[in-house]
Amino acid sequence: MRYIKYSIIVFTILILGGCANTECKPKDGAILKGTGTAVVGLYIDKNGYPQANVEKVTVAPGQRIIFVGPNQFEIIFKDQKSPIEKSEVRTSNGVLIIDIPKDAFEQEDRRNPENKSKNEMVYRYGIRANGKTTDPYIVISPR
Repeated sequence: MRYIKYSIIVFTILILGGCANTECKPKDGAILKGTGTAVVGLYIDKNGYPQANVEKVTVAPGQRIIFVGPNQFEIIFKDQKSPIEKSEVRTSNGVLIIDIPKDAFEQEDRRNPENKSKNEMVYRYGIRANGKTTDPYIVISPR
């Protein structure tokens, strides 16, 4: 397990190194083939703002998102909506894991009955690092 985690981190850092040298255009991110994990690489752009290597990441209930980036960063969920219990999570080791609850749709239906029977949920979040924030988003879709 530790080997897999470190392999993902090294792979992401290598990709980010390429993005840092060229202005990568963010694209959609998804689950790594054969896993239940999506990896979002974070880097600091030339203006000092934290950036994700994808603008949007799509996952399903029960899957996870691993954010890999600078040693210290925070993920802040916006609009008083969060797929997890906390609206703000931080790390000081460059890796942050968010596990999407298996009952994410049922939880959202209880919080906001207007969302009942919607086929996806969108969560805006901010990445705060280096004293600055950017705002990509997460989409949760049923499998």
